[in-house]
Amino acid sequence: MSSIVAIQMPKWGMEMSEGVINDWYFTVGDSINAGDDVVDVETSKIVNTVTATHSGVLRAIIANNGETHPVGGMLGVLADADTSDADIQAFIASKAGSPAPTEATPSDVAPVAAPTQEEPAAATAKSAEVVSIKSNNLASTNLSALAQGEDDSLVAASPVARRLAQQYGVNLHNVGATGHHGRISKADVEAAVSSAGGKLHSAKPSQGDGKSRTNIDDSLIKATPVARRLATELGISLVDCRSSGDRQRVCKADVEAAAALQRKLETFPELPANEPAPFNATPMSGMRKTIASRLQQSKQTAPHFRVHVDCEIDNLLATRKQINSASNAKVSVNDFVIKAVACALMQVPAVNVQLEGDTIKQFTDTDISVAVAIDEGLITPIVKQANRKGLVDISNATRDLATRAKLNRLQPDEFQGGSFCISNLGMFGVKQFDAIINPPQAAILAVGSGEQRPVVKNGELSVATVMSLTLSSDHRVIDGAVAAQFLACLKAFIEQPATMLG
Repeated sequence: MSSIVAIQMPKWGMEMSEGVINDWYFTVGDSINAGDDVVDVETSKIVNTVTATHSGVLRAIIANNGETHPVGGMLGVLADADTSDADIQAFIASKAGSPAPTEATPSDVAPVAAPTQEEPAAATAKSAEVVSIKSNNLASTNLSALAQGEDDSLVAASPVARRLAQQYGVNLHNVGATGHHGRISKADVEAAVSSAGGKLHSAKPSQGDGKSRTNIDDSLIKATPVARRLATELGISLVDCRSSGDRQRVCKADVEAAAALQRKLETFPELPANEPAPFNATPMSGMRKTIASRLQQSKQTAPHFRVHVDCEIDNLLATRKQINSASNAKVSVNDFVIKAVACALMQVPAVNVQLEGDTIKQFTDTDISVAVAIDEGLITPIVKQANRKGLVDISNATRDLATRAKLNRLQPDEFQGGSFCISNLGMFGVKQFDAIINPPQAAILAVGSGEQRPVVKNGELSVATVMSLTLSSDHRVIDGAVAAQFLACLKAFIEQPATMLG
């Protein structure tokens, strides 16, 4: 490798412009090999891991946990062990002043001096912990309850936690989750191993629910000497402090903030009985910010118009029952809707489009985005080439995408793009609603619930299972007649499902 190399924010997907630092795998002074996982980065939709392209010593961490940095921005610095601190600082300064997007300045950088005595001791302790865990006989201790067995690949866990679980032989199904977005964190794995009898001495106690916090020894919390001394003087528990210092340690400012909060709580006036209770303020997540920005842009720039149709789905329900009984499949009504939309888009390709600037992209295949609700907001995984898939294939693809979406394990190309979108709130009992177009797509279908309603057939009143569909279209590229033609075609496929199964 060259003597000094920057670790940069990668670009995962066309729409990515920035990322939030989630968790570093190494600290300053650690040796890193090419291909090692270095740092987790959270984008607007997923969490991905930056891997090292070169080998060397991590000499500086510029992007601390929780910070947002642009694509191309410098996150840290790798260098040969004998590279001088002056050369490191000069390199950082040169990158900070270059045209490449970066928010880093020398003042933002963690100290690049030679590692202190604490750091190699911590590394030695970490190695000893791994040896201690590996030397435990899982069958003869409580650790056997944590041993790997069933597949835990779909358990929501951070990459660091997953790697530690594999290293220690722990099944993630048996570990409680207190991490970000309900994922299992590194601390969760370490705490589980420690409580089960493993000799783990640096497991950071969970602070997920705030219970039994007073029983946690402050000596286990990473903190600067100044912060630890100040906490003792002020009577503040380090457990109650955030960790915003370098290397995720509690710093002096964190202790002062906790002390100020404690003083405020002690003097907080009791509210009269007729006053509302205080509210909880939660910052918007990266995903929620992206949703807000994109949908606001859509409403402000795309002239929406809507076309509505009711479909009778008794034949569809009967066909679904036959398919599921004959093939032991689990095809849903929504799978039929996806297939019907794909067929209708092939019949009316003017709706199967994206608008980018002054260019209209018309697609030859139908990549159907399906809105999936997750804890952080909404994500739209894509059933690619749905026009080429059968119902069972669509069902399997949809179930797999929805499961991995809720576990934050989709790749960017699995939810970015798409030529058309479906949003189905029918399973929540919603009869009818209007959806906002997901740019750069030009249309979205809102699907309501199927319910028995009175209908008139041949002049006589009868009862049928009816589902309401509402198409929202961008009038810049889709005209009213085209939208009506598409819905008429879609209605025919849904009411006569045999026509789309050939």
